Amino acid sequence: MSTTREGAPRNERLYVRLTADEAAHVADLAGARGLRLSDFVRAAVLRGRGGRALFGRRAMAIDTASAVRQLGAIAADLSRLVKVVQANGAIRQDVLDACLAEVRAAVVTFRS
Repeated sequence: MSTTREGAPRNERLYVRLTADEAAHVADLAGARGLRLSDFVRAAVLRGRGGRALFGRRAMAIDTASAVRQLGAIAADLSRLVKVVQANGAIRQDVLDACLAEVRAAVVTFRS
């Protein structure tokens, strides 16, 4: 018997019939978000129906979250580069080219 964070036992079951492809798709969606299948389905069923949200914000796919983190790191690097330019009045072309290559590689993730 499983319990929620509030301690109420979860002992009711709901049965849904799916095709093999549908079940695989739901499992893939749950896995991409790093959730157990039951947690993913529970959140999907209760969303917008007065059920408690399992998370403070919507979960994103693992590869998207990784790209967002990577873009955040690139933004920090760009901020440091701006400070260098402001202090020195110039930046080496090879440093700028390397930074732009990182940005382009991270942006490609969002195109797929």
